[in-house]
Amino acid sequence: MSVNRLAMTAPALCAEHAVLMSAEISSESTVIVDLGSDWTTDKAWSAARNFLDRPGALALALLRIDRPDDDAELAAIARLTALRPSGFVLSGCRGTADIQMLDVMLRVAEAEHGLDAGLIAIIAEVGEEPEFFLSPNSLQSKSQRLQGLLFNTQALTRATASAAVNAAAGRMGAPLLFARASAVLKARQAGIPCHEIVEVSLSGKDLRIRQEVSLADGFTGLVVRTPEQLAALSG
Repeated sequence: MSVNRLAMTAPALCAEHAVLMSAEISSESTVIVDLGSDWTTDKAWSAARNFLDRPGALALALLRIDRPDDDAELAAIARLTALRPSGFVLSGCRGTADIQMLDVMLRVAEAEHGLDAGLIAIIAEVGEEPEFFLSPNSLQSKSQRLQGLLFNTQALTRATASAAVNAAAGRMGAPLLFARASAVLKARQAGIPCHEIVEVSLSGKDLRIRQEVSLADGFTGLVVRTPEQLAALSG
């Protein structure tokens, strides 16, 4: 299987369809269309199609979906695959089994639509499910489609009922420190990049500092949530 190799530009932008359609986006940008929890619906498919069919090429265009579990979601994957996105961002990833399940679904969808095997890549978004960070399993060689990790701080702090910053200790919260390190180390072991997705509320100096901290911690780059954040870091 010949796999499509992704090279995400940083910063990348992840936002809902309505935001993306009204934004000015450079042809060199990597864009993730956030289809939300209703990603299996006709509305989500139409949003993905409208964005992918918009005039002007992008470096990469990916679709962010929740973890698929059943036959109805397999059918939704097949419909979205026919639109030929660069790949899927798999949110709520718990580990290698979820990645391999999506790999199989994509293999079926590519065959159904006469696409080259391995055309569609996978980026695993981690943070929502703490078990990802506790697993001893390596990501190496689990799926040739797996082209990177995306670490979600907000999802991790919600899942662990912890604070991003432990003010009393003058550092990040302990679960966040552990999870960030785990994500970077698992990605490096597998030979894939690891990006960090930031909160919508970050701006100005705080956004720049977050970028510096992320790079120093071993992340490849940031994925931002608004066109304004993208412009701030691209300038």
